[in-house]
Amino acid sequence: MDVLVLVRSFTDAESLARRIRRWEALGVAGVFISDHLFVSDRRGITPVSDQPDPLVVLAAIGALSPTLMMGTLVANVSFAHPALTLRHFAQLAALFGGGRVLMGLGAGWNGEEYSALGLTMPGHADRIRRLDQALRLGRALFSDGVATIEEPGLIVRDLRLSPRPEVAPRFLVGGGSDRLLRLAGAFADWVDLNGSSRRVKIGRTSPAVQDAVRRLTTTVSDLEESVRRLADSANGAGRSVSDIRRSVLIDTIEFCPVSEVGERESRLRLARQAPETDAQQCPYVLIGPPARMRDLLAERCERLGLSAVIIQDDDNLKPFMKEVANLRGEPAGQQWAAIAYSSICIVPGPGPRTAGEQDHMLPWSARPGGWRRAHHHFRP
Repeated sequence: MDVLVLVRSFTDAESLARRIRRWEALGVAGVFISDHLFVSDRRGITPVSDQPDPLVVLAAIGALSPTLMMGTLVANVSFAHPALTLRHFAQLAALFGGGRVLMGLGAGWNGEEYSALGLTMPGHADRIRRLDQALRLGRALFSDGVATIEEPGLIVRDLRLSPRPEVAPRFLVGGGSDRLLRLAGAFADWVDLNGSSRRVKIGRTSPAVQDAVRRLTTTVSDLEESVRRLADSANGAGRSVSDIRRSVLIDTIEFCPVSEVGERESRLRLARQAPETDAQQCPYVLIGPPARMRDLLAERCERLGLSAVIIQDDDNLKPFMKEVANLRGEPAGQQWAAIAYSSICIVPGPGPRTAGEQDHMLPWSARPGGWRRAHHHFRP
């Protein structure tokens, strides 16, 4: 199983280089960066942390590391024409190989960012439609090298992809709602299973706070239902859910004795102003000693078919990699292979591997022309 880190701030190039060396030494498989101008806390428009430009920093990471995967979690496609966002990822894939690039695309959810730019955030249906258009445009461009789409909200006329990488980046979608899961099943190579929209609705005021409550109240059983909906969508699109990697972002890791677990879970619920819930059933929380964390994580991997987890780049990273992720004394990144990869291993299809696939197992639809052969009915 791969462990990737979510990074929220950087100071300078030298510190970034040091962090990359640390990640590589610990066995981290890749790096995600979110795409936000800011994230607010409960007091209003107050940046919780620095928000780096994701694509600029990912390019630096690609240049400084020959191995780390790099991606966005996720890039908002509603701020600009999606062709411009797709071009950035095409450039990353051309420079560093599509197997290393995770093109995380999202519909946008933080209404405060739109307001700060003098924009009105479109309704949920319109934002999902925009994401659908971006995914269809991306599949057409990376498969055929050219696309034409003319429909409400998006016009592309004989647009050619430049640069056109030998291997396309992997398409990633974060799924919590039914609509997002339908898009993920149809188009994604990788799905990050987000909090269930059936738990808490996210409004336009303090959305980050509401999302934190949604995540804490989501259960592993909720995500099992998400996986079933993902599978139904994939089947309807003529795909197999086994071709779609699945991950979760673990936002809370606290090492402590078993005797302190209950108290810490209560403090977490209080801090998020969440209703009474069993944090042990939350797929985004690990609290307790390493052995307890290993058991919980192994169970979640088996039930959800996870092949990766994402964690924060903080003081818990080192003990997590050494005491939790490394289950059997194997190198980090290889553990739980029997559980996760036996069910959802992404294996290249027929034909010789390209240079970009030598180090990364890719769905064959990511190769030039692969999506067109398998999913021609999604072409615009």
